[in-house]
Amino acid sequence: MNHLAYLDPPIEVLAAGARLEMILSRLRSGRMRPFRADFPISHSSSEALLLDTESVDENTLIQFIKDIGQSLRPILILGDPALAGHFANAVFIPRDRDLSVLRGRLDAITRRSARMSELRLRRETAATFGVTLPEPSAETVPDLLYLGDGSSRFLALQAALGERGITVTAAFSAHTAADYVRQRAFAAILLDITSEPRSLHKLANWVTASIDHFEHTPLLGLLSEGTEPSHSLETIIRYMSHVFEPCTPAHDLAAHVDAYGRRAEVQSLKAKDNTPISTICHPETGLFSQTFFEAHLQNQIELSADRGDSLSLLVICDPQHDRLAHREKKLVANVVLSNMRETDLPVTIDPDTFAISLSATGYKGAVHICDRLFRELEAVAPDLAARLGWRITEKRAYHDARRLLSEARSGVYQKARTA
Repeated sequence: MNHLAYLDPPIEVLAAGARLEMILSRLRSGRMRPFRADFPISHSSSEALLLDTESVDENTLIQFIKDIGQSLRPILILGDPALAGHFANAVFIPRDRDLSVLRGRLDAITRRSARMSELRLRRETAATFGVTLPEPSAETVPDLLYLGDGSSRFLALQAALGERGITVTAAFSAHTAADYVRQRAFAAILLDITSEPRSLHKLANWVTASIDHFEHTPLLGLLSEGTEPSHSLETIIRYMSHVFEPCTPAHDLAAHVDAYGRRAEVQSLKAKDNTPISTICHPETGLFSQTFFEAHLQNQIELSADRGDSLSLLVICDPQHDRLAHREKKLVANVVLSNMRETDLPVTIDPDTFAISLSATGYKGAVHICDRLFRELEAVAPDLAARLGWRITEKRAYHDARRLLSEARSGVYQKARTA
């Protein structure tokens, strides 16, 4: 295999004849690692599969739909768009020439597959406790509202968000933004905080007047270069859920916005038919309970083994085992909720330990998430951040839920990232 091609994402290809070689060639040119599909095709694999409807015979198509139809495996349909409706997690590729730029879309559908698998599994676990959670939808994507003058920084962010499948509605005046907010709800609102004092004053007045409408909507501020401290800026930042510095790269911004947009906070979790969810939530912090967590963690371990995905467990506590005050526990819980992805499952383990299971995440990715948590905790409560330590354990073949949790809670807790 040439150079570092083995690092490219794999994709299984179900095609025949000359079109098979053409598809394989175009995928390789798009920095992907294609391989020919063989029957029986796995329905539990997490790797994407591309189906070419023009070269596969009808009997093969019928058998494939029968075997894979309801699987959450990412499916890419090249050819007939009508076939996409037969699969639970499919994307239509309209043209052959799109194959060479497929990698970005594949990233989006892989994330969607991980999200759907986790939310469906969470629903199954909750059902064993008598709680019926809403059925997750593959079509649910964040609808974000942007208010600003369309700066080059926003255009770069919009492109990065588009790669993640996130839609953005742009409003170039506070009046237009107010109309949009009255018409429908948004997952988050992005404010381009200009350095021009007059526009900054108008933005501060709009945010102050409209804040009652944003009680459950994160407000994300994009600071511009050269913005000077002022009363208007202080007023705006007071209402922001998060403020991004001008030097933050567009792709990092997109990842944070994605996390805010897709996050379903446990505190506002609604069960179907108004079923009480106190049986699966911790009464003091609003995170999931340890009993629910252990049952769900075992299901996550089994699913990750079937799909060949990684799974990590992050544990946060005071290494000296000093008790945390109620206010401190709520503070840690709020920081966890404001920084977790929708597929991350946070839990409070009595008396003062917090854990987060990170599906489809290896050790290195878990460290980045932990770094982000502690940076925000240090910003709001430096003394508390200095007290707490963390430990990350990646799931191995011999782990079950109790052993993984026990191993993650034992040993040395780190207080700073090591090289």
